Amino acid sequence: MAARYILILKLLCLFLVFSLAACASALKPQKSYSKNGLTIQFRSINALDDVQGIQFQYPIILSQKNIRNHLLSLYYQKIINPRGPKPVFSRAAVAEIAPILKTVIRKVKPGKFLHFEYHGPKGATEGRVFATAKKKIHWRLFKINGIAYSNDPLRLRKPTWRLIRMPGLSYQKLNRDGGFKKYVKNRLVANFNLPFPKHRDRSRYRKRPPPNK
Repeated sequence: MAARYILILKLLCLFLVFSLAACASALKPQKSYSKNGLTIQFRSINALDDVQGIQFQYPIILSQKNIRNHLLSLYYQKIINPRGPKPVFSRAAVAEIAPILKTVIRKVKPGKFLHFEYHGPKGATEGRVFATAKKKIHWRLFKINGIAYSNDPLRLRKPTWRLIRMPGLSYQKLNRDGGFKKYVKNRLVANFNLPFPKHRDRSRYRKRPPPNK
């Protein structure tokens, strides 16, 4: 009988050790990579919600042109006293971010997604990006210019902003009980090959011919 109790105690101790190790691993700070005001982290997809049934894409191969078009297509609008949609990233910010994202997005390993935070003149813009096997890019933004997303239909929290479905973009759609569908308005989905947004001035992004000598 004593031997049985000793065995049980050993098993409990082993369980406790493994539990503490798992907690320590979960609480371990993620490695960060920073350049030109952009901070990148590779995080576990276990931190993502509403991804049941989604098959992730690895590696994520996007050209700088693809990434530029995606960034230029991200627009938002205030919920209270809305005015015209505003770009999430300025042209100058896109010029800094696109080359970096092109490099780091290819380094996302299976089981991971990309978490980013860009510090611009108006504040921090924070979000997540990952790709699915259907050649779709998912953008999830939590903060724009230092203002956190809030769109509570009960108005328990003051609404702030929502992303805008510009051409080629759609909200993430969640199917709820009873056939109810919910559109999450801080999450946008688009094809890999998103065309250059027509509402932007393309001439600013064309290569200028060298000056005549």
